[in-house]
Amino acid sequence: MSYVLHRVAVAAALASLASVATAQTAGMTTDRDGNTGYASPEACDAAIQSGKAKFYKPQTKQKPKLGEGEVSVSSILLKDLSPNYSKGACDKGVATARGRGGVSKALQGKWIPFSPAMEINAYKDKDGKIVRVTMRQCDNHFSDLLPRPTPVAVAPAPAPAPVVAPAPAPAPAPVVAPAPAPAPVLKAAEVVSFPYVFGTLGAQRDLISNGPIAGIAQHDDHDTKLALQGGVGYQINKIWGAEAFAQFGRGHDFENGVESKVRALGLRATAGTNLGEATRVFGKLGVASVKHTGDVEGSQTRPILGLGLTHAFSKNLALRSDLDMFLKKSSDDSRHWKDLVYLGVGVQYNFK
Repeated sequence: MSYVLHRVAVAAALASLASVATAQTAGMTTDRDGNTGYASPEACDAAIQSGKAKFYKPQTKQKPKLGEGEVSVSSILLKDLSPNYSKGACDKGVATARGRGGVSKALQGKWIPFSPAMEINAYKDKDGKIVRVTMRQCDNHFSDLLPRPTPVAVAPAPAPAPVVAPAPAPAPAPVVAPAPAPAPVLKAAEVVSFPYVFGTLGAQRDLISNGPIAGIAQHDDHDTKLALQGGVGYQINKIWGAEAFAQFGRGHDFENGVESKVRALGLRATAGTNLGEATRVFGKLGVASVKHTGDVEGSQTRPILGLGLTHAFSKNLALRSDLDMFLKKSSDDSRHWKDLVYLGVGVQYNFK
């Protein structure tokens, strides 16, 4: 009987080791820098508990940046944050948010092991309480204000020794208290909807068509002058937004002797995507009222096509550039206005 029990115990141990190995490799993802992520937090925890985990190593460098309500920052080890982090952390990989990066795209949504000896930035409020931590080298954020700790394994209570002869009932074995659950942390939602204002300075190129004179075709005249564009907008979500704007410029002097000023008022929708931690590119589509005053007057409602680019210096302030084309409308007049093009660079202020 003891031989059979021994065989059963060995088989159970082998099955347990196979289960751990399977949990560690199932769904494991590796990015181009060699960092790994797992499909579930349980698989990530198992890799750390077995000593097989390859801990995350940041690749970029970024200085700490204080957020709202934070007055100081210091460098500590992850395990010094609390006893819950004595084994490290298994945290869900996230993308760029709050003005700082996350992890590579391949590991976003995966569970990533972090070493208890990893250096972190500990951000504190006016009372000296730690309210947020980031990765020390790159200042990249975790999925929450604090990462998810890896549970500390608790050894099971030993089985009672077999009783050979009747004896008084043994005292119950002491109960081992489970590891305390991590304290709840307020989630910091990523800001994706916000209003903003912008202004750019650049140049506008206006084009006027000249009809034939005495049957002889005339070339079109164009002139480029300094111009200003400004407006307000609202970012609805990570992709879509809307803007209202006004554009004014200096008077144009064309080769045919025509002098004219132009102004535009318009509405447009925007659709874009992020190119890294701080840069965003977007397209624009809308309509504008374009009015000319001077020797050749007129007012038209024209469609607009455009491209824009922003690069954030902080949570609120960004560099902005715009390229806009106010498309011509067909006309039977011998002399009429054609395409109007604007190119400018300036700033955008986000109310986050």
